[in-house]
Amino acid sequence: MSTTDTPTPTVSVIVPVYNGEATIEDCVESLVKLDYPADKLELAVVDNRSTDRTREIVARHPVRLVSEDQVQSSYAARNRGVVETSGEVLAFTDADCVVERGWVRALVRAIARDGVGGVAGVIRAAHATTAIARYQADRCIVAENAFAHPVLPFAQTANAAYLRSAFESLGGFDAAIVYGGDLDFSWRLQRDAGLALAYEPTALVWHQHRTSPKGLFALYAKNAIANCLLAERYDHYAEFRRLRTLLYLAREASQSGLKAARTVLSARDEAATDYFDAVRYAGAAWGWLRFRAGQGARRAGRQRAAVMHASRA
Repeated sequence: MSTTDTPTPTVSVIVPVYNGEATIEDCVESLVKLDYPADKLELAVVDNRSTDRTREIVARHPVRLVSEDQVQSSYAARNRGVVETSGEVLAFTDADCVVERGWVRALVRAIARDGVGGVAGVIRAAHATTAIARYQADRCIVAENAFAHPVLPFAQTANAAYLRSAFESLGGFDAAIVYGGDLDFSWRLQRDAGLALAYEPTALVWHQHRTSPKGLFALYAKNAIANCLLAERYDHYAEFRRLRTLLYLAREASQSGLKAARTVLSARDEAATDYFDAVRYAGAAWGWLRFRAGQGARRAGRQRAAVMHASRA
């Protein structure tokens, strides 16, 4: 695509969802209002084994409902959406997001630049009216921080777009990386395909942040598992899988918790931040332990299989 022409490629918007009945309607309603030529736009929601009312809700709207029943993974669901659509540009958002009307146009303008294969957009908190939502808006889900990664920028799949040609040439997302596949693909795009990742500040989505400490804990447990998985192929994350990381996370969680307890009466806002820090580090420590325990179970399973094979030989 030339930067001198007004770009109007065909675009496929792909949204993976699993048990998203609480948010998917708002998401879909924002998609059908997109300011982009209808004959050049596909909207696909990919259900990934939902057991709630997600499918029923999606079916009420003029979008395509696709199923990924084989693999429980948002990245597998995104890959399925790519296979089932045909747009030249692939735009991704999540079921707990609402997009601005000009979102696709902004992504298309950015990806039309020479040498660009992907775009990262802006992610903002939809309702940052509580202390925990403000904490996440400041520290957790910040697209600018992802794009400023010290190794290479990456696009979070809540707001990302890629050229289909580049996506397919790289084999799509790696569904084996259950968490962190967005970073893995962004880095492969730049390292293996030699294409740039652009940042587009006018491509905006609104994200429904977690509403409880339990949700924050789960978010950082997931992020820790992502870091452990990424350590298997990227040196930058290699340290994360070592015992010293667990000790650091445990220390930070305890120190933040104690600090929150000391300041709760004199500075409530500061105490809330310290408390959420404690939840964040504790969640990361739990994710680290879950990964290592699972890794141990897999190793033991391989050993048992080897013993059984040897006994039958």
